[in-house]
Amino acid sequence: MRIALLTNGIWPYVIGGMQKHSYFLAKYLARNKVEVVLIHTNQQSQLDINKLEYFSDEEKKYLTAYVVPTPQTPYFPGHYVYRSYLYSKAVFNCLKQVGNVDFIIAKSTTAWYMFRKGDRMGAPVGINIHGYEFMQRKANFRTVLEGWMLKWPFVYVNNKADYVFSYGGKITELIRKLGVSDNKIIELPAGIEEDWIADAIKPTSGIRRFVFVGRFERRKGIQELQEVIKKLHGYLCFEFHFIGPIPEELQLKLPGVKYHGSIRDKEPLQQVLQASHVLVCPSYAEGMPNVILEGMANGCSVIATDVGAVNHLVDETVGWLIPPADKNQLEDAIRKAVSIDDSELDQLRKNGLQRIRDQYTWDTIAKSTIAALQERIGA
Repeated sequence: MRIALLTNGIWPYVIGGMQKHSYFLAKYLARNKVEVVLIHTNQQSQLDINKLEYFSDEEKKYLTAYVVPTPQTPYFPGHYVYRSYLYSKAVFNCLKQVGNVDFIIAKSTTAWYMFRKGDRMGAPVGINIHGYEFMQRKANFRTVLEGWMLKWPFVYVNNKADYVFSYGGKITELIRKLGVSDNKIIELPAGIEEDWIADAIKPTSGIRRFVFVGRFERRKGIQELQEVIKKLHGYLCFEFHFIGPIPEELQLKLPGVKYHGSIRDKEPLQQVLQASHVLVCPSYAEGMPNVILEGMANGCSVIATDVGAVNHLVDETVGWLIPPADKNQLEDAIRKAVSIDDSELDQLRKNGLQRIRDQYTWDTIAKSTIAALQERIGA
């Protein structure tokens, strides 16, 4: 089987949840001896993308990669939408040169120009938008405007695609609202590598340690989280650790609140996660966040908002699922996480770790993906 994967970059050359998913998808398809034609970009990276050093020599035998430069356009309202269209055109022109494939997986709007041309090169096309944030709750007027600008191209590619990938949960509900029939929806979760999964949790003792992983982005709910921390600080005894590129002028200057900056390497990130008891993910909109997978895989219970496919990962057996943009519910969940017995918290953490081990490894998901694609192409 020969699969084309069209994407807006792969991790770690481009940072983002979609890029990390694209990297692991390519890696594990190749590991299962599926031939992968990878068409991607190298936006804002100092790494040499042509080396693909994050793939093994055996994986590279099944991987043919093409780097398409990200088009540059002048700044104007909605310039990123126009840039996405130009990138999809460049991706299409590149794909035309690589020969026949059995299936095309197109992330985001990378198939936009292909659908406009009406040339699918004889292969079914499945799109993967991931989070459908443009249809989820907005945090402010700017995100409303961004969602409005992105709506048309996303709706267009959803309705033109042969298949639409979904993480399940509320993501599938959003896809149905766009008029996509169930027989075109392929539900596959995100995953994590087995060497990310801790052997066991470190028993809870002493002060409760919370962790947030992400950018200072409005839809991540970090502003609401920091307001709750300020309110609870001095009344409850806890530590809070932030991982991500959070500007110093926006950081809380409080005892017990620590900002680690960006951590890209696995081992130091795992050290912080394994030393934490509760991961907090208070987003307004998500798909199936890597940070929750990584947190649960390293023994964290979770406080998360019920958005996207998060409810597949988080329920009362592993933590607290709360409504988005609700500071009172967020405060209440943090209070509960501080006050419950060590043994109760440890059971939540163990349950989450086992859920990841049983259902969300990339070995399992790659096999499910291959089976789903083979079914669609009649292989």
